[in-house]
Formats: sequence, C-alpha cells, structure tokens
Amino acid sequence: MLAFSLLAVGILLIDPFLLEQARALSPGAREFFRSVTHIGRSNWILIPTGAAIALAIVLRRNHVGFRNSAAYGLIASTIGFVFVSVGGAGLIASLFKNILGRARPKLFDTVGQFEFQLFSFQPDYASIPSGHATTIFAFATVFAILWPRGRVLLYTVAVWVALSRVFIGIHYFTDVVLGAGLGTIFPYFVRERFAARRWLFERTPDGGYRIRGSRTAAWLGWPEPVRTVLHGPAPVGSAEKNSGEIRDD
Repeated sequence: MLAFSLLAVGILLIDPFLLEQARALSPGAREFFRSVTHIGRSNWILIPTGAAIALAIVLRRNHVGFRNSAAYGLIASTIGFVFVSVGGAGLIASLFKNILGRARPKLFDTVGQFEFQLFSFQPDYASIPSGHATTIFAFATVFAILWPRGRVLLYTVAVWVALSRVFIGIHYFTDVVLGAGLGTIFPYFVRERFAARRWLFERTPDGGYRIRGSRTAAWLGWPEPVRTVLHGPAPVGSAEKNSGEIRDD
C-alpha cells in the first residue's frame, strides 16, 4: 500500500514537474542527454555477450583437457550471467510496458500523465517501465556483483542514463524509477538461480554468495573467504608448526 501511494504521488506531482523542467532545457543540454541515453540500449550488451557465450562453448568442446574445459566453462557462465540478467530484465520490462500501456510524455498535453491503455502494444503507450533504465541498471548491478570495487562508477553511469530518458521527454520520472528497480532486483534473482546450480556462484556457510574459483574472485576484487584456525590441542613440540595452519570455510 505504501509503495502504491508513493507511486501515485510521483505520478501526480513529480512527473509533471520534471517534464516541465525537461521542456525548458536548452538545445545543447538536450543534445547532451540524447548522446548519453544511447548507452542504455540493450543491443550493444546482448549481441556481443551472446556471441561470446557461443564462442566459449565451442572452444570448450574443441580444447581437450580438464583445465581448459573448466576455464571455458567459467567464461561461459560469467557471460551467461550477464546475458540472462540483462536480457531477462529487458524482456520483463517490455512485457509490462505493453500490458500497462501508459501514455508517453509527448501525449501529456492531450491525455495527461494518468492515461493507461491496457494491452495497447503501441509505442506511444509503452512508457512504464523504462526499458533503457531497466537495461542499464541491470548491467550496472551485474557488474557490481562481479566487480564490487566498481559499483560507484557503474551506478553513477546508470543514474545518468536513466535520467536522460526523462530530460529528453521520452519517459516520466516514475517510469525510470520502476525500470531501475526492476533492473536492480532481477540480477540478484538470477544469481540465486545460478548459485543453486553452482554456475559461477555458490552459497557460503553463512547464507551469502561467492564466486567459484579463488583466482577469479581475487581478480574481481571479492573479499577473502573467512578463514578459521583449526581447533584441537597441538602435539608437543609442534606448536610453531601448527600456529599458522588455517583452512577455508
């Protein structure tokens, strides 16, 4: 109920206000946001990742040896995580925007911001959620999961791309907020599904997640796994030897 109330307030107050601000932008500012908004297109993400998955699968089959097979399997699962997360979130956004059928801001002067035509499947009535915001936040979340050190940069870019959709008058503010929420949540669902099958991720004893493969985790900047000192009395004369004996949980 609270979420619905906040959405209603956003549609009633914030959407018209930011649309008015967007219309008042200078031509130079509008052109800047038009260049930024293209970063949120899904083609440049999905086409290369799809091709890379296919290549990794082919190489895995052709290069004999456990080590090569494991390496290519890790590559395929990593790129697959990107592809499924971004592509899946985009498909959900596309489905919902066509079902809900919210009128785009260019129709604001004639129908207002509350106009919905359910199951319209028309471009002018496909405003909520924003597909670009969904895509770029899914992309940012995926790489924030894989590369925690880069999360600030990734989400900063995502916010700029999402806001560009508002400032060029293609979407309302609430459209991009819902798209950003969908794009942020869906990769975590995919990670959970991958971890259940031990694809790229695995569950930790404390209920968290970690990337399979210590070298990969270290290279991506993941924290070191919890290490516990072995318990039990040390044999006489071997205290110095056992004092450094540790194991991974």
